[in-house]
Amino acid sequence: MTEQLKQIDQHVVQWLMQMKQEVPKMLADMDLQTKTSRFDLVTNVDKSIEQSFEQLLTAQFPEHQLYGEEAHHDTEKLREGYTWVLDPIDGTANLVKQQDDFCIILALFYNGEPVLSYIYDYPRQKLFQAIKGEGVYLNGTLLSPPPIMALKDSMISFNNKVLNDETMHDLLDASFGYRLIGACGLDSAKVFTGQFGMHIHTNAKPWDIGAQFLFAEMLGLKMTNFHQEPIDFIHGGPFIISNPGCYEQTLEILLQKGGYEK
Repeated sequence: MTEQLKQIDQHVVQWLMQMKQEVPKMLADMDLQTKTSRFDLVTNVDKSIEQSFEQLLTAQFPEHQLYGEEAHHDTEKLREGYTWVLDPIDGTANLVKQQDDFCIILALFYNGEPVLSYIYDYPRQKLFQAIKGEGVYLNGTLLSPPPIMALKDSMISFNNKVLNDETMHDLLDASFGYRLIGACGLDSAKVFTGQFGMHIHTNAKPWDIGAQFLFAEMLGLKMTNFHQEPIDFIHGGPFIISNPGCYEQTLEILLQKGGYEK
């Protein structure tokens, strides 16, 4: 299967490089809309990227299914055969407000198991790429698993608006420091490289975390819900991706004193 995955990978990387040329044109004519609230944003960039990837699948892999953030939400057969999970722009608020810190998250599952994953940090032109049975790469250079890191030595990442104050300060006191990029794919990628010890998302959607399954598996990271249980790639939910050295202590702090919820 590895050779087949490599062939699919070549088409996807070629498409991502095409996006490198197309996204500036989309940004120049960006149209902003809101979905459920003034903080839940969507742009023509999100929609155009998803439509472009759908066109690639129609042309090259018509038997593949697409499960995207902006459309294609029929979940009935997503565990059968090839299914792509796509967040066309992760960090839309960052794109709109900063024109920085956003990425494309893309993953392929075969019969429910992750086999290809991509996080494309567009502003910095960094492509994180994982091929099942082959390796994890950053711009074509093989990545090794990060060193084991204790929580006291780790930068940690979470949305401070969704943790109660006591839990948040306990995590801050136990760790080395706190950072948040505000795009789940980019915060997670910092865990891949050992720059962060962990990243928490309390309400992760499937497209926020679709790529992280394979990266975690191949880099020896922990990726579960807050009760150390596997996450369903179709439904998402509370999520941690963590260096194994700080995983258990992080969850112990997160769930003590009545839990993390406000």
